[in-house]
Amino acid sequence: MNRGLPYHFRLLSKTPAILLILVLSACAVGQRPPQSKTSEFRYRSIYPDAAAKALFDYSRFRLLAAENRWEEAIAALEDALKHDPDSVHLRLNLAKALLHKNAAERSTDILQNLVAEHPEHSEAHELLGDLLSYQNQYQQAIAHYRSALRLEPDRDLLQMRLAMALGRAGENNEAIAVLEGLIKKKPDAKVARLSLARFYEEIGNVEMAQSVYRDLLTIYPDHQQGILELGQLLEEQELIAEALALYRQGIGRNPRAAALRQQLALIYLRQNRLPEALEQLLAVRQQFPDNPRLLGRISLIQLEQEQWPEAENGFRTLLQLEPDEDRHRYYLGMALIGQGKNAEAMKVMAPIRESSEIFSEAVLQLAYLYKQAGQLDQAVASLRKVVSLGGERPEIYYYLAAFLSDQEKLDESVQTIKAGLDKFPEDPNLLYQLGIVYEKLGDRKQAVEAMEEVLRVDPDHPDALNFIAYHQAEKGDQLELALTRAQKALAAKSSGYIIDTLGWIYFKLGRFEESREQLEEASSLHPDDPVILEHLGDLYRALKLWDKAAETYRKVLQLDPQAAGVEEKLQELPLEKSE
Repeated sequence: MNRGLPYHFRLLSKTPAILLILVLSACAVGQRPPQSKTSEFRYRSIYPDAAAKALFDYSRFRLLAAENRWEEAIAALEDALKHDPDSVHLRLNLAKALLHKNAAERSTDILQNLVAEHPEHSEAHELLGDLLSYQNQYQQAIAHYRSALRLEPDRDLLQMRLAMALGRAGENNEAIAVLEGLIKKKPDAKVARLSLARFYEEIGNVEMAQSVYRDLLTIYPDHQQGILELGQLLEEQELIAEALALYRQGIGRNPRAAALRQQLALIYLRQNRLPEALEQLLAVRQQFPDNPRLLGRISLIQLEQEQWPEAENGFRTLLQLEPDEDRHRYYLGMALIGQGKNAEAMKVMAPIRESSEIFSEAVLQLAYLYKQAGQLDQAVASLRKVVSLGGERPEIYYYLAAFLSDQEKLDESVQTIKAGLDKFPEDPNLLYQLGIVYEKLGDRKQAVEAMEEVLRVDPDHPDALNFIAYHQAEKGDQLELALTRAQKALAAKSSGYIIDTLGWIYFKLGRFEESREQLEEASSLHPDDPVILEHLGDLYRALKLWDKAAETYRKVLQLDPQAAGVEEKLQELPLEKSE
């Protein structure tokens, strides 16, 4: 089928050369037309041939279209059609040109009229099929693709388009049949094989999808997209080892296969194999050094790996590329904190905006930095600001209450915790902090009730277990239960204070050797804690190690001269040597 110029255009090409020169230069005959502001002028030929005038306007269309001046180009094409309204070629070009101005409805109308008048015009059917498919009118598109294929049955691209439309219309089995027919005729049709594998996967036939992918890779072993999609299919089936081997094999053939390296890195990240993930991403970055998303992933892994200087450099670069991105500021601050550059971290994180998603996290870090710098008032003020804005994180209330407690503003600390519990009624850390503040207020009953509430919410909370176990040891009540709780707490969290509780319970149970082991370890971990030392002194006294007991009680008094009863215990020790 001839797809060249329409008949009268072809006829014009047989006109003598001198006539063509006269036609194309006709505007020079007679008076010169006035120039417009854009130096454009309309054709004013004295030559009467409509075909010549249409050709001239069509030439204008081509020139204007080449310059992406589509409104003027379409106007020129419409002028051409005024001279030759029946031209299939001009109408087809107008339909195409209108798509550059998103005039899909008008383009569709032109093409529908065209195929109605010229049902044997395959290109018009094909273009109309594309346009209808774009408009999600897949059944109509399918009909026009079939009409085009009836006229040109050997067009591979048309068969691919038909298959895609069938798939989008939900007719996957028919799409598969079209593709299999195409592959049977052309076994090396890589795009058809790739699409066929996807359709099999779409209908849930994983085995056939795998088989088609493997056939594709047998013919084209370096086909990166095929490797990637087969690998992802294997991942979905949890055949991770096989997927890893496939990606590594592909990278071995083509070390610059960036997509495979990134997919391999994602698997390593899911497996928490951070050094290996980082190795792959760094290799990709050699190809794409200016990709901010890639640099962000690399820098986050370096941050997680505590590679502080490398993470700092990465986030500094990202902040230069995207200065308004608050996350870069936050993570840069974290990298600086990791290096002990707290003052610089405060300067970096302070400008983070209230509207930022990272604002609450940034304020928490800033509050910590202010406290470390001895600026407790500033820490409290920053946390209060977040609370006033809504405080949508329990940690905000937790740390604000803790800092207020450090300032001895205990009543306000309690109020802050209760405000947090109104929003997060079962947050174990807020409940725990409430118990601690009640304890500081001297209200042991409410403190214990708060800790029991913690254990209702989180039965394994080590600090609440330790608090109640110590309370029971002090009372000498339910010591076996207290021992179980202390052991459970220590299994969950290694802490000198929990070890002290365990040793003190053993002491109360009269199991002095076990008590000695625990209390000596606790005192080595916290050598300046007077309470732990007093416990150890009491144990030495029970063991009749008088000199050790005396030495330990003296340390207590050095640390806390007002320690209740310790002076009396020291004075009551026998003067003789230890046994």
